[in-house]
Amino acid sequence: MKFDHILFPVDFSDHCRGLNPEVEWLAGRFGSRVTLMHVFEIPTSWYGAGEASLINADCLRSFVASEEQLLKDYQLNLPENRIQRVLAEGGPAWNITNWASEHDVDLIMMGTRGMGKIRGLLLGSVAAKVIHDATCLVWTNTVMRSKPREPRDFRTIICAVDATDEAIPLLRFADALARELGAKVHVAHAVPEAETRPSKYFDFDLHAYLMDSAHVAISKLQREAGTEFPASIKASLIANAVSEAALDQDADLIVIGQGKAQQTFGRLRTHAYQIIRDAPCPVLSCLPDREAVSLHPETQAISQKEKEEHSLS
Repeated sequence: MKFDHILFPVDFSDHCRGLNPEVEWLAGRFGSRVTLMHVFEIPTSWYGAGEASLINADCLRSFVASEEQLLKDYQLNLPENRIQRVLAEGGPAWNITNWASEHDVDLIMMGTRGMGKIRGLLLGSVAAKVIHDATCLVWTNTVMRSKPREPRDFRTIICAVDATDEAIPLLRFADALARELGAKVHVAHAVPEAETRPSKYFDFDLHAYLMDSAHVAISKLQREAGTEFPASIKASLIANAVSEAALDQDADLIVIGQGKAQQTFGRLRTHAYQIIRDAPCPVLSCLPDREAVSLHPETQAISQKEKEEHSLS
């Protein structure tokens, strides 16, 4: 478990500054270096219409210098020799994810409701694209406070899982993170009633069966992962179930898998952005390492049978 290099995209908004204590706490806890990154875009109005461009070289230099100064003045309560400042021009999402992949970033920390010059950066389209495209962990926080969040130890982690083999590396990751932070983990899973109503005459029996099956599946996944976390399996929408579990447990952090929409983890992935929007605490999104999953023999047999049936169909 390492967070040696944290990338913190900033847009100078109050919400962005509200994340400072979390960035400072994690960087202090792990001895991380932090890159402050500000991405600016040339206002479209400057381009004018037709062949006549309204861009003035002096005005452009002044604009860039102003952005550079704002970035230089942005303060974090960390030693200056552990802070790097990067100014970039263009699409925010591409710049953030591309720079992270090229500079060995372990964690991207960003807000999702900015009120600064790049409103989308902070869950606008930019945050959604970063979560979708990033190959490293992404820490997001939608909670807007009148005062910055006071740092404290992260004592309780909610691990939101789907009942697929992709949950195994996610459970292991949550376990490793909890050990590092001295926290406890609580698993959250949902069996939405809306998905179990093909006929009103069979609602009760079908939903009861699916709930029991979910308990069995989560227990089996935990055995394979080597964890024994308490679990909450709720009959509600996925985002609601995760949010309720976080509130019930007074959670400090929610861990979800980024997954792949076209793969088996897609159901939870489809609801990831709603989970982040509704979360009462920060959300850490990570991409499960599919190659690290060691399937239980029984699961392997089922998987092989499905492949054979698919090849015959």
